Amino acid sequence: MKRITIRAWLAAGCLALLATQLQLLSIIAAAEPDSSCGTKECASAKDAHGHDEGDEGHDHGDAKSHGAEKEHSGEEKGHGDEEGTLKLSQEVMKEFGVRVATAAPAKLNVTLTLTGKLVPHEDRVAHVTSRYPGVIREVRKRLGDPVARGETVVVVENNQTLQPFEVKSQIPGIIVRRHAMIGESVSDTSSLFDIADYSELFADFFVFPADHSNVRLGQRVLVRIQGQAAVESTITFLSPVTDTDTQSRFVRAVLANPAGAYQAGMFVTGDVVLEEKNAAVAVENSALRTNEGKPAIFIEEEPGHFEARAVFTGRKDKDNTEILSGLKAGERYAAGNTFILQAEMEKGEAEHAH
Repeated sequence: MKRITIRAWLAAGCLALLATQLQLLSIIAAAEPDSSCGTKECASAKDAHGHDEGDEGHDHGDAKSHGAEKEHSGEEKGHGDEEGTLKLSQEVMKEFGVRVATAAPAKLNVTLTLTGKLVPHEDRVAHVTSRYPGVIREVRKRLGDPVARGETVVVVENNQTLQPFEVKSQIPGIIVRRHAMIGESVSDTSSLFDIADYSELFADFFVFPADHSNVRLGQRVLVRIQGQAAVESTITFLSPVTDTDTQSRFVRAVLANPAGAYQAGMFVTGDVVLEEKNAAVAVENSALRTNEGKPAIFIEEEPGHFEARAVFTGRKDKDNTEILSGLKAGERYAAGNTFILQAEMEKGEAEHAH
């Protein structure tokens, strides 16, 4: 009986100890975070919250980015407008040789280019001589002096009469050679001065066999000297003789030279006009530039303000180019040294790209 009581007491003690351990385990479990909440529900809430915040941040970022793009686009447009129009002051245009011309109809010349040189006009050269033998007592002109027709250039004392007489110029011009010296004895064949009138010159050109049939008397010829504008003349002489050494014939045109800008001996070229073609709109060749690999002209939008405009070109000669589209007759454009406009445009494009 006593043994049973002891066993019951031990069993009750074990049950009490087991209950205490279970109670302790419940307390510990309550103190720890719920693993399911921490890994699933809480994470879902965090994900949702993070996603919302991320979306919101993304929305703000997009708005800021779009605003920046819009602002940048506006800046580009303004910068492009400034680049599109080039401004030159009158002082700069004058310094660099830029001028303004007007698009207009023109005749384009199909030409044959010849080479040649300028020679004195045969009827405008004179040798001054004494009518009688004598001694030179006075020389009134020097080399390079201008002379009028009938003006006295030398005074000679006649050997027979011992009386002085005046020697006068037969043509107007300048002294190009002097032989007369005071005290010198001269005969009636002695040349005292050479006088030339260079207000007109001959332009002699040489035509080779392949072109003989293309050149005729009366044809227009544009005489060109390097660095100067062309001067129009006509062919007044066509040699009937062929040079045995060069097999060329020479043709001659008269060149007006009232200001003395040309000198005998200068090399020249002559463009013989073989045919003329009409162009409804034409510009000077110096006006044509290149923009993005295409022909362009700088149009004057207002005084001193130029804008590059693409054009389509047609036929051309040595002075003008036909414009098929992109420009109307009457519009004003830059001509002359338009390289400065091209350089300014390319400089602006380079800065924009940078």
